[in-house]
Amino acid sequence: MTHDNLDRSLWIAFFLIVVAALALPFLPLGNTAATNATPSSRANDQKLLREARLLIIQKRYESVESLMKSQQNQQALLKLEEIVRSYPSDPHAFILKGELLASMGAPTEAAASFAQGVKLEGAYVDKNSPTSRRESISHLVESELAKSKSLSSGTSPQTRLNDIRYLQSRLAGGCE
Repeated sequence: MTHDNLDRSLWIAFFLIVVAALALPFLPLGNTAATNATPSSRANDQKLLREARLLIIQKRYESVESLMKSQQNQQALLKLEEIVRSYPSDPHAFILKGELLASMGAPTEAAASFAQGVKLEGAYVDKNSPTSRRESISHLVESELAKSKSLSSGTSPQTRLNDIRYLQSRLAGGCE
């Protein structure tokens, strides 16, 4: 049975195949993280994405927020317009613009800007969101609703009331 070299080499090959087949279950696989993605790893990925988004927002709008803190609202608005040219559909820009316009005494434009930002990203009215601007939005909504009630119904523009009512609905937990 093992008389010549061909027989010996066939038996050695057979033996190696059997050993490899038995050892295969014990060898580590190449990319187990991708194949065994658990819900907790997905949650971690989402958490990392949120943290990365926060860091990007902080870095992108740091100069605008520092100008806002030093009460240089005109310069902050100009700087924000520069940033918006590069990132035209970023919801945080609309929220910051709404805050700036509200502090500058332009509540109608502030409400429109807040509404546009909230339509793009609803987390700005979420109490638990790290990007939440619920307090400033609700302050604007409450003051504008009080003004609209004190004025006669024919004097306030309908689009202004639509934006205020939209924001009020979202603050109350309503959907789009």
